[in-house]
Amino acid sequence: MDIIDITVIGLGFTGLPTAVAAARSGLTVLGVDASAERVREISEQRPGCGLTTVTEQELNSALASGRLLLRHSTQGIPHSNVYVLCVPTPAGRHGRLDVSLLAQAADEVAKAMRPGALVIVQSTCAPGTVEEVVLPRIAAVSGLCAGLDFHLAHSPVRTDPGNVGVDTVPRVVAGYTPRCTELAVRFVSRVARRVVAVSSTRAAELVKIFENTFRMVNISLANELAALCRAQRVDVDEVLEAAGSKPYGFLRHRPGPGAGGDCIPVSAGFFTASARRHGLHSPVVDAAIAVNDAMPAHTVHRLREALAARGLPPLRRSRVLVAGVTYKPDTANVRQSAAVRVINELSGEADVAYHDPYVPSLLLDNGTTLVSQPVSAPADLVLIMTRHAAHEPVRRDDVPVFDCSSGDPVEVA
Repeated sequence: MDIIDITVIGLGFTGLPTAVAAARSGLTVLGVDASAERVREISEQRPGCGLTTVTEQELNSALASGRLLLRHSTQGIPHSNVYVLCVPTPAGRHGRLDVSLLAQAADEVAKAMRPGALVIVQSTCAPGTVEEVVLPRIAAVSGLCAGLDFHLAHSPVRTDPGNVGVDTVPRVVAGYTPRCTELAVRFVSRVARRVVAVSSTRAAELVKIFENTFRMVNISLANELAALCRAQRVDVDEVLEAAGSKPYGFLRHRPGPGAGGDCIPVSAGFFTASARRHGLHSPVVDAAIAVNDAMPAHTVHRLREALAARGLPPLRRSRVLVAGVTYKPDTANVRQSAAVRVINELSGEADVAYHDPYVPSLLLDNGTTLVSQPVSAPADLVLIMTRHAAHEPVRRDDVPVFDCSSGDPVEVA
């Protein structure tokens, strides 16, 4: 294999767009993933393999140019000038970071890299992870000294699945030393239009954690507003629309059945776990997490009330079809999805099926695997949880349809 400029480890929602952007900038890129199936679907350019963060045209161009190469992790990690770690960092018990995949990736890079290499951690990290986990592992395995023999930096990526073009969003960068920062900024500038350098990797980690926690708090606040508006018989959309006319000090967030995905609820958990670790309290964030966690059960409770008010059969005797199960529209991601949590709530008392063109099958908490059904499948009740703009609206004239995408079931005429 020819000399590799950059090796990207992890080809998911953040790794693949980084690899494609680097290839587009003229670098020779090797994308590595632990899933052989994931490598195959990218190399074969199967529909949807870009995970809504890379377009088919961008991927095809990168592969056709020969600058983007793919490899399964069992084939080993090669020598490279730059390594970018994009592996998942899910929340473990009590909101703490599960660093197992990140530690494994750091070990593999340490075995392969040569003196002078730059390692950039792109995975979402709880504060202190880069210095306390990644740095000592690379140093111990490689026998090299961080800041002297190799360079280490953190640059958490900002992605909005469903809206491609991550290279247009400013990237935060921080190195272990000023020289590490300088080299990381130089590289990241090739894959992003704007780079914001901060003073330490801990600061960079906190930037990502805080900006997502900020959204969690405000989404939970919007859900509390929705409940208050309902009690006051006021239209919450009218209140939000009017409040949004204020040109300063207000950022609109919509109520919903619960925030999901890989970042918002996970980052909020990292925030509170880090606060506890340092003997601090985070009552605002704790309350926001509690509100968010309660939303799926609240949605089902409101649905029961809506059915009773209309004289419809209760859930326990109903066949329920849930339309849209991803955590947000026009993505294939069901991680932390409020829709999936609603299905898990319903499965204990109703016969539940689902329809989602992005999700062919779904594993429930009770071990049951469901397969996506046509929107016309037999049902007594249809719940719209996620509205995919790229597909036809859900229409049924034979059974009641309730839109729960705002968190409060509204019957669709």
